[in-house]
Amino acid sequence: MASDSLATTSHSINIRVQLYVEIIMLSSIDAWIIAITLQALLTGVYFASFLLCLRWFIFSDDGGTLRNSKTVHWPFLIITLILFAFLVTDLGLSLQITLLASQGASITSPRICNRIITVSHPRIELLMG
Repeated sequence: MASDSLATTSHSINIRVQLYVEIIMLSSIDAWIIAITLQALLTGVYFASFLLCLRWFIFSDDGGTLRNSKTVHWPFLIITLILFAFLVTDLGLSLQITLLASQGASITSPRICNRIITVSHPRIELLMG
């Protein structure tokens, strides 16, 4: 009897929701500018940690005196400096490409890209479709 009263009192509610999604297409220049801005921000964070690493590699634990050359961890210091040089070089090249592309140069123009390598091998072409 209780199930009959529940069945008669239940209501069906149909709600139709329409979702309007607008797809915003960025131009390639806008995408490059957003990417270079984010890369510059993350480079700043990396630079701060790079300076802290240099402090621990070069200065003694008390912080006031330089380490002698025997106690410096030279392999780690060299790797740290090389990675920082690669990071700064990549940021500079990315900024150059973005500025040239914003001035109207094509990304494959000789001013931006020296060479385009074309790979032609039957197995690779078969894999690529």
